Amino acid sequence: MQLKKTRSLALAQALTQASAALIGASVPFIAHAEDGSWQVDTAALYYAEADSRVQAAEPVVNLKKDYGDERVLSFKAVIDSLTGASPNGAAPANVTQTFTGPSGGGTYTAGPGELPLDDEFKDTRVALSGSWQQPVGERTRMTVGGNVSSEFDFMSVGVSGALAHDINDKNTTLSAGLNLEFDSIKPVGGAPTPLTLMDDDLKEGDDTRTQYDLLLGVTQILGRHSLLQLNYGLSNSSGYHSDPYKVLTVLDTSNNLVASPTPGMYQYLFENRPDSRMRHSLFAQWKYIFTENVVDVSARLTSDDWGITSTTLDAKYHWALTPSFYLEPHLRWYSQTEADFYKPYLLEGRDVTIAGPAVTPLLTEASADPRLGAFDATTFGVKFGYILGRDNELSLRVEQYDQAASSPAAPATGNLAGQDLMPDTSATMVTVGYSFRW
Repeated sequence: MQLKKTRSLALAQALTQASAALIGASVPFIAHAEDGSWQVDTAALYYAEADSRVQAAEPVVNLKKDYGDERVLSFKAVIDSLTGASPNGAAPANVTQTFTGPSGGGTYTAGPGELPLDDEFKDTRVALSGSWQQPVGERTRMTVGGNVSSEFDFMSVGVSGALAHDINDKNTTLSAGLNLEFDSIKPVGGAPTPLTLMDDDLKEGDDTRTQYDLLLGVTQILGRHSLLQLNYGLSNSSGYHSDPYKVLTVLDTSNNLVASPTPGMYQYLFENRPDSRMRHSLFAQWKYIFTENVVDVSARLTSDDWGITSTTLDAKYHWALTPSFYLEPHLRWYSQTEADFYKPYLLEGRDVTIAGPAVTPLLTEASADPRLGAFDATTFGVKFGYILGRDNELSLRVEQYDQAASSPAAPATGNLAGQDLMPDTSATMVTVGYSFRW
């Protein structure tokens, strides 16, 4: 999960998923020749949430050159451009709410019944990566790579390595990979002191985070037409995990917002998340080829020590209508439980104590970020592909993302009574791809 101001609820799930499919899976039926030329896969994603919230444009270029003898060089470049309005974590209320911007130099408001959204954010991310694969034995291949990603308040540098070994007459492939990532978080105005008042504007400057990911897998050819892949993933990160732009609503014992010393404003605490996260995942994928048509089904189960358990089911069918034209329907279902420290609001006596304008937390970790709440999401759509000639393909994918939240109950009385604390959301994604040899 990115620690950036521009990552809203749907972006964390839908855009990540769509971006991953832009290159690689988008043109799986074009062979990579060993003629010294480059295989160029390009794609552009447009993502738009309902109600004019987050919008994103993402062009991607992937270059791959096969030198023969299983030696392959790859490069990838991604540019994200995002604008719109992102939930700031505060709950909707029956009164007008005013918030201070990240730098403390401006304010924005949410009217009665409106979900508080910061509509001033925008960002551009540039990500570059490269890898080299070569044999290290008769049946073993090694891949090494690196990546760098930069945006206005976040920078990440990573290195990776993997081994793949064939056994059983090359019908079985065993694989293992390790990725190391080093992140630098530089929030606008500085990272806020955890669980302090927005009014107090206490800052702690920049911060860092490190992460390693381990992947173990086996791929088995089941026959002439099908194969099965099984993976186990382990991810561990330590350092700064909070979103520096997210806050929590504070309620008194009457379930009303707590007035700030600043006229017309209320009290909000900056969130705080654990400084480490351990995540386990199991993944299974099955493919079956009918001459030209392909069934691709996968499932993923993930759990972590934050209390979040998620399940993902994904299905695609590559349907060749003619030698040049194909359709690829796609359906994806995702479900997750809420984090142990997810709090839609903080209540006096249970979570905080209040003495005049001072608010003192009684807990050490809390976040109202809807990405950490419980919800179900579906993505459905279709890809249209047209093969223009040898090693040339044009494609268009249109998909709809719908998220239904398990919205926590609002208090029966007070300023939050009758409010939908975690509204549903939806987004439309359009991807255009073109692949050719150069």
